[in-house]
Amino acid sequence: MFQVVLDMAPIRKVHVIAELPTKEEAMDKYIKLVEANQGSPITKNGKYTIRKKPNNG
Repeated sequence: MFQVVLDMAPIRKVHVIAELPTKEEAMDKYIKLVEANQGSPITKNGKYTIRKKPNNG
């Protein structure tokens, strides 16, 4: 499982935008978000990234 997240670095928070089963689907979602943000992964609130879903437990 992969997550597309908004990494809010100054406050060390991560907002999960979507959870997707494959890296390819996560990349597609990421690309759409970046394109909607005028081609930049950086927003006023943080930066879009992709990560493998952490195992908690």
